Amino acid sequence: VFICLILLTMFLFNKYSILWSTIVTLLISVVIAYLINPLVKHLENRGFKRSIAILIVYLVVIVFLVILGVLVVPRTANQFMNFVYRIPVIMQDFSANFNNFNKQIFENIPVLGNIADKLVTELDSIINVLQEKLFGVMANFASSAPNVLNILIRLVLVPVFAFYFLLDKERLTSGIISIVPKQRQEKFLNVCKDIDLANSQFVRGRLLMALFVGITTMIFLLIMGIDFALVIGIITCIADIIPYIGPFLGFIPAVVIALFQSPLKALIVAIAFVLIQWIENNILAPKILGSSIGMNPLVILLSLILGGGMFGVVGMIFSVPVV
Repeated sequence: VFICLILLTMFLFNKYSILWSTIVTLLISVVIAYLINPLVKHLENRGFKRSIAILIVYLVVIVFLVILGVLVVPRTANQFMNFVYRIPVIMQDFSANFNNFNKQIFENIPVLGNIADKLVTELDSIINVLQEKLFGVMANFASSAPNVLNILIRLVLVPVFAFYFLLDKERLTSGIISIVPKQRQEKFLNVCKDIDLANSQFVRGRLLMALFVGITTMIFLLIMGIDFALVIGIITCIADIIPYIGPFLGFIPAVVIALFQSPLKALIVAIAFVLIQWIENNILAPKILGSSIGMNPLVILLSLILGGGMFGVVGMIFSVPVV
């Protein structure tokens, strides 16, 4: 019976894509409800009804998104498009500067010079492929009205589902607990508390620290007059959620772009990135994340590699709390 149910489920999911789309929407709603639940609980403790507390949190989020949409999104989209179009020019300048550097430094060492030339060629080809993929994604997105409609429907449904998950939280958790045999309920609750603690420390903590790093980086780059400061700030913010690997994903484009304006600016940007990371890891992390989540660094790295390989960036973000 169990095998037949699995086969039937697989058949239905393959035949009707709406099932998979709905499941994904529900999962996103659960994650959002879980992330904002502490804010709702905080307002409840202040004397607000749960439904009113949820609406207040939603109102704050909507106001924030409207401000973001009016002030930041158009400029960021503009910068992102300019950044994509300027990648070939940036790479040509980089290749020219690197070749001059290569001739000056490695002129008397042909082996190293050849290696450096091959590295530049490989980098050019990688950048060209990435640029083609970016243009392809943008073209597909612009020409695919059904996909856009599907995304818009999800954007509407996610907060609706999250609202009901938050509103009926006690009933839903009681229903889940009632399925577990009574002799195992206490152990089940203890495991759930451990998972919640790990997730609270990791996911919410990383999100808060990522916001700090992204906003600080963006403000600093704007002050320095570095091109594409908003885009780099957003990349740094998203990448910072991924431990170990994330900081480099924001560091590299910032330093490379600063290098084309001035080597001194590139050095200052590099020092600033190191300083921001130091503040995050030594001041913010102990206060926000609290104690360690109790995982060996090697296990965390393996989780990131496997999660990223299987599910992309989302897999890298959620692999550690899942493990």
